[in-house]
Amino acid sequence: MKFTWKDKEWYIDETLAHQLNSIVYNVKSDWDFVILISGDRTVRIGKSIFAQIVGAYISYASTRMKRPSSYTINDIYFDNKVMMDDSQKKPPYSVNHYDEGREGLAASKSMKSFQQDLMDFFAECGQLNHIFIIVCPDFFELKENMAVGRSEYLINVYRKELNVMRDIFNDGIKRPIVKLQRGYFEFFNRKKKQLLFDISKSTRRKSYSLVSPNFRGRFTNQYTVGEEEYKQKKKDSLARFKERHEKQKEDENTKYITRSICYWKDQGLTTIQTHAKVEAILGKSYSIRHIQRIYKENKENTKENGVLDRHNDNYPTIIKKEGVIDDETD
Repeated sequence: MKFTWKDKEWYIDETLAHQLNSIVYNVKSDWDFVILISGDRTVRIGKSIFAQIVGAYISYASTRMKRPSSYTINDIYFDNKVMMDDSQKKPPYSVNHYDEGREGLAASKSMKSFQQDLMDFFAECGQLNHIFIIVCPDFFELKENMAVGRSEYLINVYRKELNVMRDIFNDGIKRPIVKLQRGYFEFFNRKKKQLLFDISKSTRRKSYSLVSPNFRGRFTNQYTVGEEEYKQKKKDSLARFKERHEKQKEDENTKYITRSICYWKDQGLTTIQTHAKVEAILGKSYSIRHIQRIYKENKENTKENGVLDRHNDNYPTIIKKEGVIDDETD
């Protein structure tokens, strides 16, 4: 079916539209709703575009029901903390679209952190009367309280593989190839997605085919917020994420070296001996004066909490691997 939004016509599967209408209708009764959109355990399949269609239709349906709701590039987030902060300032019936795309290689780790952050957020903030669209890498990696309890629908976007004959080399000979097609989805309501999650856990199988969906549908390639605008925001967000990730790694490495120096010094090694170990084991070329300064500053910063305990996890594991710590005789 077609709907008019922002003076343009857009396409959405009619059965899906009816499901979204139910959410929009009920959100006024002090509810928040979470819609999960997964990508069939693969990438580049169109789940972010599909999420934009869902967001646009929710905005359209809300406005038609006399509950004005906008959906723009500003309602799409690649940073979960920014989304949670912004959502508290938004009016009721707002759409919040979180896209896991910015995490890239760290998607699995980031998604676990995001889930806990979101659950804490809902517990603290109560009902905002908002609708959250969560584009996640894999439904089967979600925690149970998110996959089953907190979310209303699961919509899995997938591709089709068609066996066709094509003249791929332009030599007049048709050859068999597998043509990949985007634009397909399958819908699981609350009961169906719970069954899917439970069967997956009990059988240790991660397949959306374990349970028949409520229905299947098609979607078209529609950037409802503007393709270039969306891609630029995603690119900028990924650059910031990489920058923060590198800074975090640098900070962790500095902390690691500091703890190593403090351990060796606390064990009675001289600064010269510590300097030798820093070079031999950690591969860092620090001056003796710099090592003295690190140890002194750390002692001043941790004075109130006492000296670091070398038997706890504050000391790096590399020291144990190098045989510096002998837990059997120490």
